Amino acid sequence: MKEHYNLRGSWKSEHGGAPLKCILDVSKNIRYFFDLAMSENGLTSIQTRILGHLRQAQDENRDVFQRDIEEVFRIKRSSVTSVLQTLEKNGLIVRESIPEDARLKKLVLTDKAIKMQSSTYHILGEMEQEVRSMFNDEEFEQFLEYMSRIDKRTIQLYRDKKKEGNKENA
Repeated sequence: MKEHYNLRGSWKSEHGGAPLKCILDVSKNIRYFFDLAMSENGLTSIQTRILGHLRQAQDENRDVFQRDIEEVFRIKRSSVTSVLQTLEKNGLIVRESIPEDARLKKLVLTDKAIKMQSSTYHILGEMEQEVRSMFNDEEFEQFLEYMSRIDKRTIQLYRDKKKEGNKENA
């Protein structure tokens, strides 16, 4: 990350008055921080996010398969395959058959991955505290509500655009 980011002015002057550019830049800067922090564990941000998703599913006694990762993270099968192979090679996940269909392999965290999660949660907690410290409780709840609205709408726009593209390719 370039040092001049510390000298930013208002969002309007910095992002040309474009709210979407502001959101993209904030997201990028959080990702830079997260990538740097996770590199200490030898993980990329997508690897960390997938492990976090698997941990949550495991805590909820839900099985997760490769196709679930593709859908949740909206990434291509080949990319997911590559990330999962790396996680498997590094001893962070295993693929286990399920009794209902031996062809399906659920993704399961290893003890090594579960131990790494505590470090990840700590880093995420620090970042959340930094963000929370900029707002009072009411503002923070309002901020989360706004982010949730943006998230839901952009997911719907993504799905609509994907369907539109599939119709054109048919």
